[in-house]
Amino acid sequence: MDLFVREGLRAAALAAAASALLAAGCAVPVTRVTRVVDEPPMMAQAPAWDRLGTVTRIEEVETSAQPTGGGGVLGALVGGAVGNQFGRGGGRAAMTILGVFGGAVAGDTIERNQAAAASSRYWRVFVRFDDGEHREFDYRDLAGLRSGERVRLRGDGVLQRG
Repeated sequence: MDLFVREGLRAAALAAAASALLAAGCAVPVTRVTRVVDEPPMMAQAPAWDRLGTVTRIEEVETSAQPTGGGGVLGALVGGAVGNQFGRGGGRAAMTILGVFGGAVAGDTIERNQAAAASSRYWRVFVRFDDGEHREFDYRDLAGLRSGERVRLRGDGVLQRG
């Protein structure tokens, strides 16, 4: 097999392995933060109707993933290894340095994008039904719902103002 073909195959295999390592190293931890945003004083109980209740509390829930820096480090290692496969002498050193820099930037960008995609915000609505049952419902939009409001649980599992 020709030397140039063998070197090309070796470089391609190294690049494929490096890409797999880079993707695996960009996993980000997820942190969940919950804040109580509205909690009324205890109110007198309304007439008991089937599946009618009162919103007792609303919490804002945030999930966020923070980049660890591992993507940039892993990207630099992979980029340096791939860059070292090209050129000769001083050109090889230049390609290695370029690979380290490019890999670090790419790895950091991938990790930050994954962290942003893993973050979200929603509201958890706590309801005490007239029959004494307590349930929680998660919503992306409160649509003006407030603590202390009377709500009705529809058959499809959605709360509506009572």
